[in-house]
Amino acid sequence: MNSILSRLLWVLLAAITLTTFLAAVQGYQSSMRRASTLFDSELQALAQTLISARPQTQVKTSLFAWQIWHQGELVSDSGHVSDRPLTDIQQGFDEGNFLGQRWRVFSLHDADSMVQVAQPLAQRFDLAESLILSAMTPLIISIPLLAMIIGLIVTRALKPLTSLAERLRATRVEELGEIDSAYVPGELKPVVDTINRLFARVDEAFTREKRFASDAAHELRTPLSILRITAHNISVMQSPPPELIQALQAGVERMSHVVDQILLLNRTNPEHFTKRLLPLRIDKLAQDVIADMFEQIDGKQQSIELQASETTVAGDEFTLRTLLQNLIGNASKYTPAGGNILVNIVNQGRQVALSVEDSGSGISPDERQRALQRFYRIGGDRHTSDTEGCGLGLSIVQQIAQLHGAQFELDDSEVLGGLAARVVFKGHPA
Repeated sequence: MNSILSRLLWVLLAAITLTTFLAAVQGYQSSMRRASTLFDSELQALAQTLISARPQTQVKTSLFAWQIWHQGELVSDSGHVSDRPLTDIQQGFDEGNFLGQRWRVFSLHDADSMVQVAQPLAQRFDLAESLILSAMTPLIISIPLLAMIIGLIVTRALKPLTSLAERLRATRVEELGEIDSAYVPGELKPVVDTINRLFARVDEAFTREKRFASDAAHELRTPLSILRITAHNISVMQSPPPELIQALQAGVERMSHVVDQILLLNRTNPEHFTKRLLPLRIDKLAQDVIADMFEQIDGKQQSIELQASETTVAGDEFTLRTLLQNLIGNASKYTPAGGNILVNIVNQGRQVALSVEDSGSGISPDERQRALQRFYRIGGDRHTSDTEGCGLGLSIVQQIAQLHGAQFELDDSEVLGGLAARVVFKGHPA
């Protein structure tokens, strides 16, 4: 049963039915006590009357049985009982069986006389049942009517939820606007607030994916066009010159680099990435990355220095390796031949600062925020370094920093005069 309305109706009806049943039981017990008290008083009054009047004739009745004894002899009775006492008790109440049923007996002793008066207990039960049925029958009959009334009330009370469901059903992906919670009942406001936050995240993701697809298509169009032209030129030549073969290889390399960066950007997206942050020696990881990239750095006659002590952060090895590769790769790419690169890792108490500085041309302050955008390259394809790229490296670094709860910023290098890319992590206890 998945309907809230059905659940509420069944729960309320069950509660009403149970309450009615308990009230019936309580009413029956109360009616029995009151009936017993009433009939006992009636027996006492009848006994007082008989002992005072002392009738000498038989008075037959089906409602009562009675005997009058004087000095141990039966002098009068109701005519349908035996000539033995109704009970052995000479004073007070008792119960006994005779004439095929159970009786309530009251004995009253006065000097040398005794009166015993009895009444069938079935009369008391019949009266109690009559009273309880009279009281409970209207309640039992009213249960279906109560079910209808409760159903109408609950349906009306759930109308805001139904309206919210209809609005959500009619919402299209292109119209994920915020739902106004001003006229929403207080119980639904947390739900509406959660939906609004979800809508904001979905809209942001949808916008990001559309922009990503558009930028990726634009970025891939250029190398594909170059590859197509180069391939065509080679196909019409019997002996293509080495320059064309090199151009084709360069185009393939650029295409491969763009695809790799796009895949990395998508893989490190906070919406897709599952965090598994473990204690990690970031100084050791930096050594490994520098060793892997040393051939590229040495090819430009650049020098690279690592200044770090043993430092641990909570991180994911793959993404932090990617972060270091992008930062060091960018530093090498945009630093002239013979330039310098400095990788510095400093433990600052509860924080760990990682910086990669170079002696290149740097980035002007008014361009630094735009440099973090996807596919944005300062100067476009005419960058002063004449180095090809796709404009995704810093965007990937920023995403990875966000995954680790770190701060990423670009600044001027006070040591080497170029760019300083700095990432500040939360430290990990030793």
